[in-house]
Formats: sequence, structure tokens, C-alpha cells
Amino acid sequence: MRVLSKVLIAASMVIFFTSCATSITVRHLVPGEVDLSASRNIAVASTNAYKFPYGRPLSPWIQGLSETDFTLSSGYDTNLASSVASTASRMILDSVQGTGYFTVLTPEVTDAYMTLSKVGENTSAMLKSKGMQALLSSSISYMDVEEQVVGRDNKEFVTEWVDPDTTDNDPTLSSLVSYYKVTSREYFLVQKATLTLTYTIFDLGSGSILFSRSFTGKEDQETKIGIRTYDAGAPGGYRDERRYSSGYAPSFKPLFEKIIRSFSSTISKQLAPSWQTKRLTLMSNKPKLEAAKGAYTLAERGSYEAAYRQFLSLYEGNGHIASGYNAALLLEAMGRFTEAVDLMNDVYNRSGSRQAYTALLSMQEAKSQSEKAQRQISGESTLDGQGVMMMQYVVME
Repeated sequence: MRVLSKVLIAASMVIFFTSCATSITVRHLVPGEVDLSASRNIAVASTNAYKFPYGRPLSPWIQGLSETDFTLSSGYDTNLASSVASTASRMILDSVQGTGYFTVLTPEVTDAYMTLSKVGENTSAMLKSKGMQALLSSSISYMDVEEQVVGRDNKEFVTEWVDPDTTDNDPTLSSLVSYYKVTSREYFLVQKATLTLTYTIFDLGSGSILFSRSFTGKEDQETKIGIRTYDAGAPGGYRDERRYSSGYAPSFKPLFEKIIRSFSSTISKQLAPSWQTKRLTLMSNKPKLEAAKGAYTLAERGSYEAAYRQFLSLYEGNGHIASGYNAALLLEAMGRFTEAVDLMNDVYNRSGSRQAYTALLSMQEAKSQSEKAQRQISGESTLDGQGVMMMQYVVME
């Protein structure tokens, strides 16, 4: 028992120290996936609607209800494609405007200029005369809808006497039998939506494509239509009870809106610099230094500058590796990347710590990304000849 108690106490101490790990919040400025610093004035056109190749993609009446007394009309309507395209137009406009990075010509105005191209006008020249440098066009390149009613049995484990007249071996004896019995059957409407959105940014001067991306998303939902209860009043009988009052299935539009919303933040991050937040865990106080406790408390409270100064003092005065490591992380949290990299490099060279080496690489990447983002914001990336940059940035949570 004593051995077991010691094991439990040791385990609880591990859990306690793990849960007490101090972490800090770090915000990094990261560049857009494409450098549009030379195309900050963008005309946004309305999203082109998808055209189903065979007219109406679904039957007016939903399949799967023939075995029941339920009836239900399809959730598809003829305005679905145009309505979804309008939602996509608003979402893209909000994404571009929400960056605070671009000057935007709205779809209403952009569409009017593009319509004039049908009568021979030069749309690019007209948009350029309004100060626009790029055109963002988009389309719903694929849509699909599915709906059907499915039935699912509910079973219960029961024990029953078998009628003697049905006993094969000895009709004079009855048998006690246990088995799973279907007591009811529930009916659900299953609706599925699939959508692909493609958007492209054109340079109005050269007509070349600066950036193009496609997104595909899927969503589904279930709606309980009703339930069939067996042996309702008589053996072998059943009763159907409707649980969905409307005669029309739910509209597919909310499913498509959910898909489109999932693209929104990605689009804004692709086109413009943005802030990304992550949590960094401070190195534990090992070997334990009593004087470092106050610095950990300050870091927990969010007093990063004061915590940094205490950790730095302990590192410089006592050579306490954990304090030096933590001081470097706090510099990163305050956006002082050059100092952070220099200090973490010193910590790594002194200690050879793999943890310090990993943090150093992460800091160097964060510093590089921040500098690229700053060049995009200032326009220096275009001036120094970098042109359009294509990059991917992965944030480790």
C-alpha cells in the first residue's frame, strides 16, 4: 500500500507541474500568400452563378418515403444557384474590405463597367481610369445537391415466451427466448451540399493573372421526419407519427452559406498581411532558482517587459539557462525579433539545448515572415524587385 501511495503521489506531482506550465501569447505579423503591394486598388466583380448541366438537379418529391405515409417536397428551389452566388459576392467583398489593406471598387460599380464591354467598351481602361490596378473575378465552378430519406431501426433486448403452437420440436411446450427486437423505425431526411468556389485576380495593366485559387467544401444535415412504432395496438401492426410539420424540406441555402463562410478568413489571409496568434510555453524553472519565481508570476499576469528584465538579469548574473530562454521568448512576444534571435542563439550556444535550438529556428522564421509582411505593407517588396511572392506559412499551435 505504501508503494502504491508513493506512486500515486508521484503521478499527482507530475500532473500538477504539467498543468502549472507557464505560457505566453505571441502575435506574429505574417505576409499574404501573394504579394499584392503593387495592386492595392482592386475592383471586385460579382460572383458568377453555377449553371446545373441538366436543369433541375433534383426531383420535386424526395425519394425514400414510399414505404411510409409521409410526404415531403424537395428543399431545392430554382433560385438556389443565383442566391448562393450573391452570398459568395458579399463574402468575398467583406473579406477584401476587412483586411483594411485594399481600396475596393464594389461589385455594383465594377459590374456596370464590365457590362459595357458587351458594347465594345474597354473595361480595363475604364477601371484603370478610376485608379484601379487589379480586378478580382470569381465563380461558383461546381455545385451539387443530394437529398434522400433514410430509415433506421431502433432495437431493444427483450425476453419473450414463444407460442407453443409455433415450437417446431415439441408443440406442447413453450420456450423462453431472448433476442433483439425492432420496436420502432425512425426516418431522417439527409441533405448534402458540395460547392467549389474559384477566384482570380488579374492585373489591369498587363492582363496577366496575379493569383488564382479554388476552394471546395461539403456540408450535410439531417432532419428527423417521423417515427414508425411497431405492434401499436395489435401484433404486426404499426403507427406512423410525423415529427416534421412542414411539407417542404429545409432549404439548401444555409448549407451553402456555411461552406462559403468557411472560405472567408482564408481568402483574406491569402491576399493581405495578417496577424496570427499562438501560445508559447516558458521553460520550467530547472534547475530550480528561487529568485526566478517572481518573473514567472509577472509573465502569467501579462507583464512581459518586467518579466523579461528579471529573466535577463538572472541569465546574465547566474547563467540560468531557463531564464535566458524565457527572456528570449518574451522578446519575441513583444515583437523584438532581432533581440530575441540574438539572445536565443546565445542560450543555445551556451547550453546546446535542443529546445533552445527548436525555438531559435521558429524565431528566425517568424522574423523573416514579419519582415516580408512589413515590405508588403510598405510596398518595398515591389520596389526591391521581388515582384509577386508565393509562399506558405505554417503556424504551430
